[in-house]
Amino acid sequence: MNTVKQVLPLPWRTDRTNLKGVFLPIITLAILMMVFTFLNENFLSSNNLSNLLREMSILLVVALAGTIVILIGSIDLSVGAIVTLSGTISAFTIPSLGVGAVGVAMLVGLVAGLINGVVFTAFRIPSFLVTLGMLSAFTGLSNFISNGRPILFSNAQFSSLSQGMLIPGIPNLFLFSIICFIVMVFITSRTVFGRNVFAVGGGEKVAELSGIKVKRLKVLVFMISGVLCGLAGALLTARIGAGTPRAGDPYLLDSIAAAVIGGTALSGGIGGPHKTIIGVLVITVLSNGMNITGIHPYIQDMIKGIVVIAAVAATIDRSKFSLTK
Repeated sequence: MNTVKQVLPLPWRTDRTNLKGVFLPIITLAILMMVFTFLNENFLSSNNLSNLLREMSILLVVALAGTIVILIGSIDLSVGAIVTLSGTISAFTIPSLGVGAVGVAMLVGLVAGLINGVVFTAFRIPSFLVTLGMLSAFTGLSNFISNGRPILFSNAQFSSLSQGMLIPGIPNLFLFSIICFIVMVFITSRTVFGRNVFAVGGGEKVAELSGIKVKRLKVLVFMISGVLCGLAGALLTARIGAGTPRAGDPYLLDSIAAAVIGGTALSGGIGGPHKTIIGVLVITVLSNGMNITGIHPYIQDMIKGIVVIAAVAATIDRSKFSLTK
């Protein structure tokens, strides 16, 4: 493992040499908050701040799932579909299992991630194509299970996962997401597994020569991503009050955008969960601010798309590409 440590600097040491990736998202967030505060005085009200925490929570969990996959230089386009599938299946089990349905959702996500990882590594198919295909497969399966209709449930204990507040003013959803954030930051920055993730993303050939079992690591990464998406699916179901078809679709673009805006490079090996949370805040503040200022939903989509392109242009490591295709 000494070779890996020499190849790979710790994430926070990398940040010192990448000031643009650290300060640009923070400056963007500060500007957005000032603009929306000027446009609407209710933006910083206690009610809206509580809404911001609630809105960012599920996105943060899904963005963490996408981030760890991006760190190895791959991408998971099925995160939203896994959220929908796990949420749908958990809705069926709530009447009999109650809060235990969260475990079912995480198991569904684990299996989905395992399928993605095995197909990706065993058949040597680009992750983009594998997860694009599984996006369709998981979406079709969830629609088949639910017959294309919301799966309603009535369970106060399960609903309290999202609607309750163990700490006054702080939604339970936010507590779940922060726990996931802390765990993922610890895994990626303080464990050998985390170092190996950065090593593979920074240079897969070098990582393999240094003794890292790259294929096994990739499968584990997709499984972790699936578990996080499964948890997000259960929390989303608790928040909506039903297992809803295509409920997870909006989180695909937003989660990738959050990771990239935060400073995780699509080429892999740079960034991490500690930076993704800033991207999540940017996306959430942008969406919330546009909503309360009355910007048309279609215009909101246009603005988000432009922000994503700008973020990729600002953070991508062009030295890793000999050609732009």
